[in-house]
Amino acid sequence: MEKLKITSWNVEWLDKLIDSTDSKKQKRMKAIKQEILEIDADVFCLLEAVKGEEKINRFCSEVLEDKYVAVKSTINDYKLKGRQWIWFIVKQHLLENASLLPTKIYDEFAGTSWQVNYWGDFESTKHSHYRHPQILVLDWNNTRLEFIGLHTKSKFVMGGQSAWKKGGPKKEEFIKKAIKARIKMTTEVANVRAYIDKKFDQVSNPAIFVMGDLNDGPGKEYFEKEFLFFDLLSNLQGDVFSANKYLNHALFDFDDNLRWTCHFKDYIDEDRNPHILLDHILFTQSLVNDSLPVEIESKSGFVEHEIHDLINASNPRYAHTSDHKPVSIVIKEKTTD
Repeated sequence: MEKLKITSWNVEWLDKLIDSTDSKKQKRMKAIKQEILEIDADVFCLLEAVKGEEKINRFCSEVLEDKYVAVKSTINDYKLKGRQWIWFIVKQHLLENASLLPTKIYDEFAGTSWQVNYWGDFESTKHSHYRHPQILVLDWNNTRLEFIGLHTKSKFVMGGQSAWKKGGPKKEEFIKKAIKARIKMTTEVANVRAYIDKKFDQVSNPAIFVMGDLNDGPGKEYFEKEFLFFDLLSNLQGDVFSANKYLNHALFDFDDNLRWTCHFKDYIDEDRNPHILLDHILFTQSLVNDSLPVEIESKSGFVEHEIHDLINASNPRYAHTSDHKPVSIVIKEKTTD
């Protein structure tokens, strides 16, 4: 039975390592290499990866020793801002069946930019993706699989922790900025949702994955309770009453105590469990409803705790691979009796 392992990993500022000759950073890069090779996924979606084609080529050839190759645009078309790029890298044998969906097609289906109205404000403003979603198209086992790599812009507000502790007008100003950031990010996942809904106008059972870091925090529960502003994941998954379009979560049936990818002390909600799930893989119902020649079985999604922890336990803090743990899922060829 043929299998395909998919892994999403935020590697934490890989672009700062690729050109560095600093011995500490080189030690960290060596640990990242070890983690990727031990996970041994067929497809990686790397977040906070390197900027530009030249660097990802060097990362695959010099660091990963050509065991993986980047899936690149044919016209250098990514629409990614900043230095934290999204890259799909695949094992060599998959490259001939892999391609990146042109951003022009995505924009035609979902929109390049959109109007945003902030909380209680009738005046709107334009918004667009800071890091445009990257879509890997992979023909595998007579099935078109689409993997949407997503890294929404951070909700981080400069000086937020200090303002929260000071209280008064400073705290109120921080809350306003935080809500504004959440509204913008929610429209980003709504835009991804629009692309997915468009695919359902073209194909009855599209095989689509969404993976990446949604940056859903800090103060997630606080903002939900006080301002009725719900998390990004709920907006991305869709309407449960449109069940055929609803996205399943890869970790839905994963052990509760292991369903986390970051250790993060929430300064807004200090009683919140510091084990936070920020990294996700979701997928359409077609992969579990017996409509395709491939399927995802129960317990196929997991966080790579063991590999990540074993590698980092033997390294000093400066050489730890990332502050995020990888999330994986296994897709299988459907067997017939």
